[in-house]
Amino acid sequence: MGEKQDLDAEKDIYTLETANDAGSVINLDEEQQENSRIEAVRLVVPVTDDPDLICITFRFWILSLFFSIIGSVIYQYYYFRVASGTFSIYFVNLASYALGTAMAKYLPTRKFTISGYSMSLNPGPFNIKEHAVIGIAVSTAATSAYAIDILTVTDLFLKHRINTLGAFILIFTTQCLGYGMAGVLRKYLIYPAEMVWWSNLVHVVFYNAIHNTDEFKTKKMIRGWSYMKYFWIFCGGMFLWEFVPQFLAPMLGFFSWICWIAPFDFNMWGIFSTYYGGGVLGLSFDWTSIGGSTMWLPLSAQLCSYGGVIVSYWIMLPIFWVLNTWDMKKFGRPLTPRLYFSNGTRFYVQDFLNDDFSLNEDLYEAAGDKAMMTPLYALGFFFSFVALAACISHVIVFNGHTILKSWRTAVGHKDEDIHTKMMRVYPEIPQLWYAGFYAIMLGLSMMVCEVYGLQLPWWGMIVACALAWVLTLPICTMTAITGYGPGLNVITELVCGYMLPGKPIANMAFKCYGYMAMSQCMTLLSDLKLGHYMKIPPRAMFVSQLWGTVVGGIFNYITMITIIDAQRPYLDGTQDDPAGLWTGAGPNIFWGSAQIFGALGPQRMFNSDGQYGYAYYGFLIGAVLPIILWALSKKWPTVPWHKVNISIIAGGMGGFPNGFVTGVTGSVIVCLVWQLWLYRYHKNWWSKYTFILSAALDTGAAFTGLFLFVFISGGISDKLRFDAPSWWGNYVFPDGNGEFFGIDRCGSSGNWTGGRP
Repeated sequence: MGEKQDLDAEKDIYTLETANDAGSVINLDEEQQENSRIEAVRLVVPVTDDPDLICITFRFWILSLFFSIIGSVIYQYYYFRVASGTFSIYFVNLASYALGTAMAKYLPTRKFTISGYSMSLNPGPFNIKEHAVIGIAVSTAATSAYAIDILTVTDLFLKHRINTLGAFILIFTTQCLGYGMAGVLRKYLIYPAEMVWWSNLVHVVFYNAIHNTDEFKTKKMIRGWSYMKYFWIFCGGMFLWEFVPQFLAPMLGFFSWICWIAPFDFNMWGIFSTYYGGGVLGLSFDWTSIGGSTMWLPLSAQLCSYGGVIVSYWIMLPIFWVLNTWDMKKFGRPLTPRLYFSNGTRFYVQDFLNDDFSLNEDLYEAAGDKAMMTPLYALGFFFSFVALAACISHVIVFNGHTILKSWRTAVGHKDEDIHTKMMRVYPEIPQLWYAGFYAIMLGLSMMVCEVYGLQLPWWGMIVACALAWVLTLPICTMTAITGYGPGLNVITELVCGYMLPGKPIANMAFKCYGYMAMSQCMTLLSDLKLGHYMKIPPRAMFVSQLWGTVVGGIFNYITMITIIDAQRPYLDGTQDDPAGLWTGAGPNIFWGSAQIFGALGPQRMFNSDGQYGYAYYGFLIGAVLPIILWALSKKWPTVPWHKVNISIIAGGMGGFPNGFVTGVTGSVIVCLVWQLWLYRYHKNWWSKYTFILSAALDTGAAFTGLFLFVFISGGISDKLRFDAPSWWGNYVFPDGNGEFFGIDRCGSSGNWTGGRP
């Protein structure tokens, strides 16, 4: 067996980290040589192209602008709420297809010219590439820019609002630094076939199905349905169902059924509540808590992630809670990003800041008592250190040799990927474009930090960018292969905490630029891979991505200002929202980290002889464990040790610092049914239905969220705000003290009145 593995290595056969054959690299017969080495890619990505199709059209500009505005507004809206719904790109794809087809039918064909650039209002039929670049632009816009966290925190907790110009520069620079990095790294993270970027396969199936391309015309679904009829039936069914957990009975989104055994028991609440506790065996009937990705992401990666969640929140948390380890119960709940004094009362760092928002050390020391984290929140930092170190170590020991060979042969080699060969017909973007763009964004970043009081000096910005460059390659490699990867948020906080102690705003800025450069680079690389699969010219990709970034940033900011002005008491924690919807969990987590690493500094919070000094051992453990697994793989080569990914396991163990451990049980069930049973025993069914069904279910759930936002919850106007009829499944009833108590008290909204300290 060892000889076979050595032979495979010599032949550059790269084994992906999946437990099923959908993600395996295989040897191809001669007649198969002109297709991908990755079976999942070969099943769904056509090897045909029409270079004459136009991508950037008048229809592109209009439709991408319209949907980018909607997407960025909705995503920013969800950032401040408990619900984790997002703006589905599948909705955009469906709606833009309908509108694009209508525009192709009714718009005149005359041309107009702007600054020498001529464009036709209607260049012909609405084509698949034009459709894809609209989706790519919107997906770039439909997010919450990370800089919004800085603007929100300084506004809510420090009562300081950065002016509009400074806010826009901050948003755009943090979003655009990743462009230069993506341009440099695309040769290594896009061109090799092994860099799958799994989520793109769903989009490829969807675009080809809706445009009824040659490869999909002959495919028929159950009862002879076409791909799109099948899509619409399941999409419609999910749309109707989601009104139950999202509106009529939100209890089903946080269904902590075990809590009903003893709804007033403090220990039951802390262990089994999916809303306030560990959510052990909790259920969620809301598809947005499960997601279609559970149906197609690599099985081994999913099992590692869910295994980490179960160990941390279903095993460790109950033990800590029952035994009151590290006085966990005095903080009121097991999972929260807030800081406390040793007696369990809230710690507010604002009380110890100077006028420039730096820490007043004399005042803090005079208080006598020190700030503390809840035990699980502190362990979250330990797990994040494990995840980052293990990612680097795992990629080096298990993938380093073969990836290097793959990169060296990515372009111009006889074994290069068929899709890379097909893309050679289009002119590439010169590296100078990316380098120049990166330099401009870096200069503006330094300027905004100096001018607008973000406490981060120019040299600090250089360090943040250098950190992103060093760590982006291994993280994006793991993400492209497995669908999972750690972030840089904690390591950037730690580095800046040592560099600039006592400066929370500097810490937030450093984290935003260091982390976001990597994160945005990853997003852009994923979109570039979709363009690779769809054969979209690189220059059209650049235009669509940049356009989406600009539009999204503008409307992220407008939405943020509107929501803060309307919901400030709930978001800053001075009042509790009776409905439990506006909690500001995201800003609270961001600000909590800024207090720990910025204002107080890692020297105080994580000193070697302190309560949290163990956190640094995470780096050592994360670096060593993959090496041990690699050594075991040499000793027992028949055991797939490489599928035990310590980085993903640790990511799952520290994945829920905000305290909403929902959807785990349902996700595990869906994952096992699709990836373990259907794929192994009904592979033809799996390959035919999985990706389109995933898109249908995600789209239906997103449609419901959009409908509720616009027409029910007052997203457009307060006049369009309606409450569901009160009943035992959706809200609360008053108790004898005039308080409110939910029927799923361990998982619903309102104020818990039994046993909370």
